[in-house]
Amino acid sequence: MSYLVFARKWRPQTFSDVIAQEHVTKTLCNAIDSERIGHAYLFTGPRGVGKTTTARILAKALNCENGPTPDPCMECEACKRIAAGGYLDVLEIDGASNRGIDEIRDLREKARYAAAEGGYKIYIIDEVHMLTREAFNALLKILEEPPDKVIFIFATTEPRKVPATILSRCQRFDFRRIPSSVMGAYIKDEAGKEGITIDPDALSLVCRASGGSMRDALSIMDQLVSFAGKVIAGESVSKLLGLVEADLLAEISDAVLHSRGAVALDLVEDALVRGYSIEELIDALVGFLRNLLLAASGAEKGITDLSDSEIVLIQQTVAGVSDVHVLNILRLVGGAANQIRAGASPRISLEAALITASKFGIAFGFENLPSVVESVAVTAVKTEERVESESKSPTAGMVPDNGAKSVTEVSSVAEQPSAVAAVKKNEVVEEIDKSEKEKENSYVRKVSGLFDMIPENG
Repeated sequence: MSYLVFARKWRPQTFSDVIAQEHVTKTLCNAIDSERIGHAYLFTGPRGVGKTTTARILAKALNCENGPTPDPCMECEACKRIAAGGYLDVLEIDGASNRGIDEIRDLREKARYAAAEGGYKIYIIDEVHMLTREAFNALLKILEEPPDKVIFIFATTEPRKVPATILSRCQRFDFRRIPSSVMGAYIKDEAGKEGITIDPDALSLVCRASGGSMRDALSIMDQLVSFAGKVIAGESVSKLLGLVEADLLAEISDAVLHSRGAVALDLVEDALVRGYSIEELIDALVGFLRNLLLAASGAEKGITDLSDSEIVLIQQTVAGVSDVHVLNILRLVGGAANQIRAGASPRISLEAALITASKFGIAFGFENLPSVVESVAVTAVKTEERVESESKSPTAGMVPDNGAKSVTEVSSVAEQPSAVAAVKKNEVVEEIDKSEKEKENSYVRKVSGLFDMIPENG
């Protein structure tokens, strides 16, 4: 028998095997148990998350010799032939290549005949959004009032392109992207059955590269086994997929965060020597800076899909750095990425963004501003010393020509009882403190205004 790729070999065969879509499988199982089987279903969601697979399982559940049952036996002739794609009453149609009105008219006429083998006649139309408007219109009547035991299952990645008249006649189920943790556990378990060992770093990279699509992840696994054999490490995944190493991204980010622009440019040159393109490098750097921002702001739930070693690396890189500083750098590098996509010179855009970001941290870093509490405390101490010094001065009772308020009040304080003097002294301190706060707030507002003037595209 010819080789069977993992995406087909490891495909779920029952509702219990489908992962991360419990809201769909539970509803369908309950509908079968309660004999509330609909005549039209619409499965929507990203690619590779189980839409067509679930449609085939539903077909087996309805046509199993023990059914309709939510647990198809997988032993009877109907279950085996549906799994192999050779059952006469389960027809899979590609909406992209059968999108015209003539094809749908033919389907409509054939749907009027009873099932050849006595079960349910099921039409699975994949990428149904590709049908023409006329084809959709031809479906309307039979979709609303189909013959007995005829069921339509539509699958699409773009439900917005499906007319409302079709949507209103279907039970809609929205499939979700598969979380990395769930996907990783499934791949590790299935790989173990094949004698394949994959380390945590490699597993994390595969899941992230898949974008939540199990089919994409399993296709990557096929390539990895051909590339690295049955022992797969993170380095093998990086080489095969051309992923920029996390250590390199951390070094570039650290150099920019600590105002070492020349070091950052040298690291960019090293990356180019290794064979990475500017586009790959800047896209990876934007993603890494996003993770740094989440770590710096304390929102670490957003980086749980990374491996433990990567999380530690991110935490070390961002240690002692404010989230505002990381945000400023992310805006600049993200702007450079947009410029590159728009056709700007890639290397110049990246290098200019890194140099600007490194200087930007020196010029406008909020973390370098004195805190309000420290400023007020220092001002209060200086004011108290000044009041005490002037109260002991031989000219304490004299009013200077310029009418300085502090000297006049201090001289008055010196002539009053201690309790009253303390009150007066506090009033003087509060007035000076208020002036210092206003100055500091004014400075912060000016610096904030500089941030606002920077365009989002860098």
